[in-house]
Amino acid sequence: MMFDLNDPVIKRIGAVLEPVDICDDCHIPKRNGQRPASVLIPLVKRGEWQILLTRRPMHMPTHAGQISFPGGRTEAGETPCQGALRETHEEVGIGAKDIHLLGRLPSFNAVSQYRVTPFVGILNPAAKIIPCASEVEDTIEIPFAFFMNPENHIPRRVEFDGTTHKLYDMPWPNADALTWHVWGMTAMMLYRIYQRICNETQE
Repeated sequence: MMFDLNDPVIKRIGAVLEPVDICDDCHIPKRNGQRPASVLIPLVKRGEWQILLTRRPMHMPTHAGQISFPGGRTEAGETPCQGALRETHEEVGIGAKDIHLLGRLPSFNAVSQYRVTPFVGILNPAAKIIPCASEVEDTIEIPFAFFMNPENHIPRRVEFDGTTHKLYDMPWPNADALTWHVWGMTAMMLYRIYQRICNETQE
């Protein structure tokens, strides 16, 4: 079976997500000049469940070298779901037939001028990952359990628009032997899954 939806981890994640289909305007930009975007938080089972992450090349004009999920601006005529699937295919070569969408997190305003809608999907483990050299320098798979362990959440406070926000960094494999620095919007989305699964309310 390509997608085991009865897997206990998948059932637990799926139970805390919003439906894939969007029936309101939550994904529509809320600020002047804001643009819609969508990302995929990809899960793949390799013995245990892994999260697929990408590293942006250093030559990129924005967010160079950052760790991220496949995603980007939603094009005209696309739904957020279609945008997430297209960007995943463009960035890591995995097409829609090899992705089962479980649900989504609520849309949110990114620090950049984007209104982002994150989807969570299962990848076919047999699908070949083919990074797009112009957009992806490297890919890695990190155990999902790592991100759900609060011992791996390092708090950090930042100021934005006059408000103090508490964020969490999730350095892999740890802060003392940092190889992949998962932080910012990427870590925030993983933390929101953690919050929902663990019934946490702290922001």
